[in-house]
Amino acid sequence: MEAFAFAITYAVPAGFAAIGAAIVGAAAMKAAGRNPEKINDLRTMMVLGISFIDAIAIIGFVAAIVGKVM
Repeated sequence: MEAFAFAITYAVPAGFAAIGAAIVGAAAMKAAGRNPEKINDLRTMMVLGISFIDAIAIIGFVAAIVGKVM
């Protein structure tokens, strides 16, 4: 049961981070379609948003590993 809890704690942040990155990417593509001259600004904001989403996933991974060790 402990291994299952570790796997869930490890997999849930990864899954939601992937969903969040996909939503950010889709929104950026829609915005680029509406306003193509702002693509450089959109790219910057998209990369920043995805990096924050990945940071949250990494925090989840660290929490899973710390929970497993302790």
